[in-house]
Amino acid sequence: MTEQRARGRAWLRSAPWIFILAAIGTVQVIRAQPFDAAVFGVAAVALALDAAGAVPAGARRPSVPISAAIAVAGVVAVTLALAPRHGLLAGLAVGAVGVVAVALAWLRPPPRAADDDPAARHRRVRRAAIGWGGVALVLCLVELWSFLLGRFTAEAKELHPAISELLDPALGDPFGRAVFAVAWLALGVLLLTRGRSARDA
Repeated sequence: MTEQRARGRAWLRSAPWIFILAAIGTVQVIRAQPFDAAVFGVAAVALALDAAGAVPAGARRPSVPISAAIAVAGVVAVTLALAPRHGLLAGLAVGAVGVVAVALAWLRPPPRAADDDPAARHRRVRRAAIGWGGVALVLCLVELWSFLLGRFTAEAKELHPAISELLDPALGDPFGRAVFAVAWLALGVLLLTRGRSARDA
């Protein structure tokens, strides 16, 4: 019974993310973007398999020094700022960040400290999941709404641009790409090192 309850909680935690990824993948199919649809589809299937217990938990996540994370993020930020936006180098840099982030997230967390309160930790994780899930859902709904409204006429498309189209002017400039890359990577480093003790720095 305990294992069934744990599996049920795993499904409850994963269901919103599976839905979001599947919805985005469906929109990419409608947009005739097969590669993007495949990426989101594979991610949704992987989460579903993980929730079903079909994916092994893997080893413990290594302790990444904050200084190393900042250094790597700095190199990636410079690369994204200077490389052509849709070029091979930028694609490889973003892809590498994604692979590392997924790998670190999929591995089991490091052992907890002796004074760590499991109940408090569970509440923090639940609040974070609800918050990030809400942000992702709102962005997806806004993007979907703009996409649907902009499909009818050229005038409608101009009145309801996608989020990526709104960001195009800023990201077309190296300085804008640098600001966006720094903000994006800084958030990633924050999430990676959140709750770490000073001795890990």
